[in-house]
Formats: sequence, C-alpha cells, structure tokens
Amino acid sequence: MQKRKVKPNAVIYSSIIHSLCKDNMVDKAFDLFHEMVEKGIAPNIVTYNCLIHGLCNLGRWKEVARLLTEMQDFHISLDVFTFSAVIDALCKDGEIEAAEDVFQTMIQRGEKPNNVTYAALMDGYYLQGQMDEAMRVFNTMVANGVVPDNFIYNILMNGYFKKMRADDTLHLLKTCSVKV
Repeated sequence: MQKRKVKPNAVIYSSIIHSLCKDNMVDKAFDLFHEMVEKGIAPNIVTYNCLIHGLCNLGRWKEVARLLTEMQDFHISLDVFTFSAVIDALCKDGEIEAAEDVFQTMIQRGEKPNNVTYAALMDGYYLQGQMDEAMRVFNTMVANGVVPDNFIYNILMNGYFKKMRADDTLHLLKTCSVKV
C-alpha cells in the first residue's frame, strides 16, 4: 500500500478488524482499532459492529458496554447488526431476559428486527427449553412481516423434537413445506 501511495481508510481497517475478530484475535483487533484512531481515521458502524460481535462471542461484556457507550458518545447509531450480535450472545449465555430487554430497546429506537434477530431469540428460548416462548417470537416475527427462512424453521423443529413434541414438529414441517 505504501508503494502505491494508498492510505488505509475506515473500510480497510474494518475489513482487517473483522477478520481478526472472526479468528478470535480480538486483542489484536483492538490494537489495530487504536492505531486507526491515533492516525485520525474515525471508526464507523462496521468497525464497531466487528469489535462488538467479537467481544460478545468471547463474553467480554464490560468491553461491549464500553463500546456501546462510546458509539453513543460519537453519535453512531446502533443498527440491526449491533443489536442482533448482542441478543445472540446473551441468548447463548443463557441470559434470555437480558436479550429480551435489548430486543425491546431495539424496537423502541425504531430499529426493525430481521431474521437473524428473531432467530437469535428463538434459539435462546429453545436452549432454555421454552418452546412456547420460541413460538411466541416466531408468531411476532410473522405478524411483523418478516418471512421465516429454513434456519428459523430448523430452530423450531429441533426444539420441538428435543421436547418430544412430535406432533408440533410434523405440523411445523408441513407449514414449512407449504411456504418454501
């Protein structure tokens, strides 16, 4: 890049930060983040989302909270990807009530949940063995005009199957077959 006199920008930094976070090298990603800021390159929503997603996957909640506050301080609005990453990680940690709180905050701020957001919540309830709640989320999703995909149906069918509710699994399979 130096040879061609190309200066790194937020897109280039964010791409590398994303790769580092995907490989669970979040500390190296933070080093690069700090280098970026020191060079006067402002992080954007993508940069923050990469770091937040990486931190959530590692359960580093204090750092997630710090980044969310920093975003707010810099007037960078959280988007569906930010909220979905936090909701997914909370659900995987068994913190379904906290995930629901984040979900409600998302809606209050005018951000529309997508399949990933709803899938994270449904999966959280499934992991807790609360299939009726997972189905409630599914019905809310459909009522809000979000079209379920195969991943959504798989979460529900797995949950029903593991709860030994074969009739519900078969009903869902028939519903899924009609819509897909």
